[in-house]
Amino acid sequence: MLREIYTSIRDLRKNIKMHYVRKDIARNSTLLGASHGFRINSRVVLTSGSTREDVILHDHSEMFGTINSHNHGKVVMHEWSKIGPNSIIDCANHIEIGRDTAIAFGVTIIDHNTHPINPADRRYMRHTPHRSEERSPKYAANKPIIIGENVWIGSNARIQKGVTIGDNAIVAANAVVTKDVPANAIAAGNPAKIVKEHIDETTTPIFPLH
Repeated sequence: MLREIYTSIRDLRKNIKMHYVRKDIARNSTLLGASHGFRINSRVVLTSGSTREDVILHDHSEMFGTINSHNHGKVVMHEWSKIGPNSIIDCANHIEIGRDTAIAFGVTIIDHNTHPINPADRRYMRHTPHRSEERSPKYAANKPIIIGENVWIGSNARIQKGVTIGDNAIVAANAVVTKDVPANAIAAGNPAKIVKEHIDETTTPIFPLH
């Protein structure tokens, strides 16, 4: 009896936390459609002037990690896309995730250098408060990241600024992607290289297409 009561209380607390997180995400992003997936640790953080219009989550998208938007950096998750737990999208320019794309846990997608590379600028930043405007990614080099449809990104991979990943591509676990990945290709390694192409022609689909 006591175990049943404890379980009920635990589930109630979990639901309350989930409700709170959903309200917080809704306040910091634009939710299109009626079905989205979040977890307790899901977060959307807006800094340096970004607004909820800068983060767009389409219908049936699942955001189980963290999205940071700086200085109106645009983040778009299209329908049925997914970001796994402990994954981070950090945007100061534009990051787009295509329909049906699955991103595993622990992935980092960042479209900027976080800070200027000039030594004098970096030394100056060391003497400013942590949340000061001078530390904003808007002063760092940045380029958009475009991830196509039906892409699979393995756990702990890292996608760097200026990268385009084509439709149906696969990025292997722990890969560091610094250059474009063509459609229907597999990229692996650090830095990532193309290890296989034309994967759409290699096997017959197991499941019926619809």
